[in-house]
Amino acid sequence: MFSILDGLNSWLSYISIEAKTKARIYTILGFFGWLYMIYITYRFLTNQVYTRGLLMFGVTVLLGYFLYLNFIYYFTNKSSKFDITPIINKTLHIQPKEVTNSTKRYRDILANGLFDERRTMPAKLTNDTTQQVAINDLAVQMIKENLVKDDYNGLDQHQIKVALRENDKPLYAIGDGTIIPYFSMKKVNGQYVVYAGINEPNAKAVGHLKTVGLQSIKQIDSTEIDLYLAAAYLTGGKYKIKGRNGIIEIDDNYHVEVQVAYTKK
Repeated sequence: MFSILDGLNSWLSYISIEAKTKARIYTILGFFGWLYMIYITYRFLTNQVYTRGLLMFGVTVLLGYFLYLNFIYYFTNKSSKFDITPIINKTLHIQPKEVTNSTKRYRDILANGLFDERRTMPAKLTNDTTQQVAINDLAVQMIKENLVKDDYNGLDQHQIKVALRENDKPLYAIGDGTIIPYFSMKKVNGQYVVYAGINEPNAKAVGHLKTVGLQSIKQIDSTEIDLYLAAAYLTGGKYKIKGRNGIIEIDDNYHVEVQVAYTKK
């Protein structure tokens, strides 16, 4: 029986099958192997070979438990309250896989040139309704152009549940965000206005600087320093959180987060 299962496993390895489908096939094959182990256990016990019989019984119960979990996670959209894997992970100090988009922000690409990290700071934007619409439209464009994916990094329902249970914080569809293809900053009527888009012709105002570091933009003396936009990232959007009766998905606005560089005059 086990030789047959091993042969089928080897045969499946040569076929390109989506991971979840392959897991379902393995679960079904494992079920037949589990039935065979029940038969072997029964034969040991009826022949009064109690030591081996009890050992096989324990292994059969353990395998049955994991088959049950596999069935719940790969054939339904539910989770099991009897799942002990989080306890095992905690006991063995196994860290859950970091949930992040493949285009996670602060990736190693050039933005608006190279800046000394000691002279760059995060800044916050404030925007009006029109500018918020522009940000949301930009997000739609970036998703359409496959510049960012809003698929929760390809996680299935079970993996999302595990991530929410382990991290206990919202899980965003676009992950931590991604750098925007084009961005710039201009001083207009005394305000540092940030523009962002797929490219320069399509760039629109998405807000103006409110704070740089811990200081209000009004507290910064423009006669002593010059500000430059070092990087701009698209963040936010729809996300999932834990609810009382399961996972809840919430649609939210997208945001633009920026890094500002400065030089002394």
